Amino acid sequence: MTSRQTLTTMLALLTDAENKAAKKLGEATQRLAAEEEKRAMLEQFRNEYQEKLRQALAEEKPPALIANHQQFLSRLDEAVAIQQTVCAQAAAQRDQAQQAWLAAMGKRKAFDLLLAKEKERAAKAEAKAAQKLLDEWASQHHLRHTTQED
Repeated sequence: MTSRQTLTTMLALLTDAENKAAKKLGEATQRLAAEEEKRAMLEQFRNEYQEKLRQALAEEKPPALIANHQQFLSRLDEAVAIQQTVCAQAAAQRDQAQQAWLAAMGKRKAFDLLLAKEKERAAKAEAKAAQKLLDEWASQHHLRHTTQED
């Protein structure tokens, strides 16, 4: 296998790895967005329930009802805190996936550059070989004509 073929094979493998890393990044980004949406919904529900508690207090509802509202609000606060932790973990996973994708992309770009340099080197070598053949032909042609004239 020539060095050019080896580089082409490596480039294909690295491109595949980059595509897989990009897919994982997309999945992690979607997961983070879904978790943040859940957190926002929980916070909105908590705020609405907080407003219901204020109304119950303003309307001087029975203490048992107010206590139930406070307990439920406390559970909502816990759920929001848990969801914030889940969001932080999802953000960390997304950041890791992004770093992995950037690393894979960097490796692929490096091999792109190596392959381009190899192609350029091969083209120069081919042009040099062609020029050498042309020079040899011209030299022989010149020798034939000068020996025929003598």
